Amino acid sequence: MAGDTLRSLARLLNTTVKKLLSVNKNLKEPIRPDTKVIIPTIDFDAILPAGTRKPVRVRQHVELAPAILRLGRSLLGTPYRFGAGPYPRSKRFDCSSYTQYIFGRNGVQLPRTSTQQSRRGKPIQRSQIEAGDLIFFRRDRYSDNRVGHVGVDIGNGRMFNTYKSPPGVTVTRWRSPYWLKRYITARELL
Repeated sequence: MAGDTLRSLARLLNTTVKKLLSVNKNLKEPIRPDTKVIIPTIDFDAILPAGTRKPVRVRQHVELAPAILRLGRSLLGTPYRFGAGPYPRSKRFDCSSYTQYIFGRNGVQLPRTSTQQSRRGKPIQRSQIEAGDLIFFRRDRYSDNRVGHVGVDIGNGRMFNTYKSPPGVTVTRWRSPYWLKRYITARELL
């Protein structure tokens, strides 16, 4: 269709922009009506061990993003405490216990600290960040460039995160100058 975007096409094909671009290297916006598009699929033969007919369980977590974000949204306003104990017993989060909780409740286990979480998943470029990806930042309290904060992208340059009370768990524009200056990396887990 004339005027289609990568995002609308990915939605139509029930995939992500990342996967769409991985098999259509030269696809650019606006997408012309005569453009041929390869639909991303899983090559099941490539993942089956040689000489076996036994099915292999393939786990794809992309479908978990909406549930993770729904749970994240339901916790908006939950108070912040650095080093917070396990939720719900503590009734508080710090940034990494928040991401650990919302991913863990959806079957994606994460370590406790933002530094440890920044080593999980696949590193991605800032331009590839999509809803459900983790974004890592340095904090001013550290003089080196180490990870000190994590948020989860919710689309449109915004993230769920928590760093002080009030507001506790909140929506923050991570594409603002404040956060972009502190950006370190992003990870795709789903």
